Amino acid sequence: MKKPRRASRLSIRVLGGRLGPAWERDRRDTLFLMGAVLLSVLPQVAYLPLWCSAGFFILFTWRLGLIFSGHALPGAASRLAAAAAIVGAVFAQYHTLLGREAGVALLVLFLGLKLMEMRARRDLFVVIFLCCFLLLTGYFHSQGIMMAAATMIALLTLVASMLTMQFRHEEIPVPQRLRYASVLLLQAIPVAAALFVLFPRPSGPLWGLPDDAYGGRTGLSDSMSPGEIANLAESEEVVMRVGFEEQPPQVSRMYWRGPSFGEFDGRVWRPSRYGSSLPPQPEVRLRAGPADAVRYTATMEPSAGRWVLAMETATQVPVVDGRRIMISPSFELIASEPLAERLRYVGVAQLDAQIGRNESRATLQNWLGLPAGFNPRTLEMAARWRAEGDTSVPALVERAMDWLRRDRFTYTLTPPLLGRHTVDEFLFDTKAGFCEHFSSAFVVLMRALGVPARVVTGYQGAERNEVDDYWIVRQSNAHAWAEVWMEASGWTRVDPTSAVAPERIERGATRAQQRRTSSAFGSEAWLRSWRLNLDALTHSWNQWVLAYDRSRQQSLLARFGIDITDWREAAGVIAGVLGLLLGAVALGTLRPRMPKDPVERQFDEFCQRLAAIGAERFPYETANNYLYRIDRLLDPDQSELAHDIVATYNRLRYDLGSSQRDILEQLKRMVRSFKP
Repeated sequence: MKKPRRASRLSIRVLGGRLGPAWERDRRDTLFLMGAVLLSVLPQVAYLPLWCSAGFFILFTWRLGLIFSGHALPGAASRLAAAAAIVGAVFAQYHTLLGREAGVALLVLFLGLKLMEMRARRDLFVVIFLCCFLLLTGYFHSQGIMMAAATMIALLTLVASMLTMQFRHEEIPVPQRLRYASVLLLQAIPVAAALFVLFPRPSGPLWGLPDDAYGGRTGLSDSMSPGEIANLAESEEVVMRVGFEEQPPQVSRMYWRGPSFGEFDGRVWRPSRYGSSLPPQPEVRLRAGPADAVRYTATMEPSAGRWVLAMETATQVPVVDGRRIMISPSFELIASEPLAERLRYVGVAQLDAQIGRNESRATLQNWLGLPAGFNPRTLEMAARWRAEGDTSVPALVERAMDWLRRDRFTYTLTPPLLGRHTVDEFLFDTKAGFCEHFSSAFVVLMRALGVPARVVTGYQGAERNEVDDYWIVRQSNAHAWAEVWMEASGWTRVDPTSAVAPERIERGATRAQQRRTSSAFGSEAWLRSWRLNLDALTHSWNQWVLAYDRSRQQSLLARFGIDITDWREAAGVIAGVLGLLLGAVALGTLRPRMPKDPVERQFDEFCQRLAAIGAERFPYETANNYLYRIDRLLDPDQSELAHDIVATYNRLRYDLGSSQRDILEQLKRMVRSFKP
């Protein structure tokens, strides 16, 4: 006769309660580990493809259902098929199984699959170790304080899960497990701090894999076409944080110079390719004294580019440890390699300085070229302007700016699409665009008028953080402007956007960002305050933790006579310090301690409360004799409670057949309420 199949039952006891049968205990321990796994994966969700996150949560939910229902885990054939599907899906997404992005996706999905074969204690430990490794991969994307906080929370639960596996005979409550794990992590802090200070710092980021070291980073690029900078205008990602030594300049004068472009193919601007007439090193002439210089300290976030963003006009090359900074003919500050790690430098700028007056007629030809067969209406208008009036460069610049002011141009983040003749369509048809449209059209018009000109991209403006008194430059501050060459002043900045949207320059933000700031100052001022406080905390984290690079480590340890470049000396110092710290921790934690009986601990507290009124217990007195002696000193209600406490104490000491846990809890409550 075929046995009827047992229907699956939802086990309520899996959520807590007393220690039941062994399989109930295993379910509770597995459920606790599942929570730790979830906390380990959550920091990666924002950086994974949607299908990858969904795949992990499907596996996670499946395993969770098996815990509650009590069904068997899937067989080996099912797991092998799922593993093959995971590998195929990752390869289809990234076209490789190597590298940062593909490796993390594989790790997350295989972690979900590993949950399907947790049968022995070894499997549980493997899951915990995979989670620890996954937490490290979170720093591929962010090394901020929020990632560190998420890591510590997940690590606390993982350590608590490891402790859970050691409690084989007695089930420890969850708060007590977390308390034990917290103590272990606190004991590890001195060792971690010593390794942080002493361990040799790498010269580059550990996470810089060759193929995708700079993937997923936004910012300025080595070309400019309509719409590229507008795409950055909605991003709140931080580019750099700047602290000024003295009074900061006005926001309208905060221009942070990035790449410059001189070659135009009708749609895309690219860096100039110099021919035989290579421009000389740009000359800088100061129109103000050294006392008028703006001195500041900038901390740039990692980026895929090599441009050191400096305030115009930089009068000296920033000193950056370990990197060679060059000045290009178009006055860009370029590092010898991509800025893949956080960069901190001290800058000096003269806002009224003149640059490039030493250009010759031959080198200026690099900034006059236009592609043939494009924008005929713009060329026709330029020819008409040359024939009509003053052809001096200042007069032509002023006429162009005045035309932009008067001819109903619109500044917008969502301009219409442009066709072949981008400048013609923008100037005469749509008349709506973002800063790159205005700067591109202005430079084309100037070149058509015979004026050397180029496009400059970077960032304009900043947001002040009053909490820590520094300024924040975000991707939404991305901007493009123009430079024209004048014989009297060299390369001179002209910002055509200011003719159409002067508030963009004066406030240093796009209209969309201004609307968000305006609402923040209204009913949601608390949200802006919270955001700035969090950014101030992040800034401090960057300065004191992430900015501790190789040069700062060498400078710090040199004060103590330690040469960290000598690996033998460094290894000896690290071993000695770790030995001292481990010895100190061992002295504080490994001394023999006899655990005190919880029943005696409660009765001792009862006796201490009586001793406070002058009724101390003699060493030879039993509990009953003690109660008989002090009974006359108590009020009737306290006397009754004292009798109950002594009776409960005797019961716990001598009645071995009773349920100890409930009676002990009853004794604790009575002692807490006893106030003689």
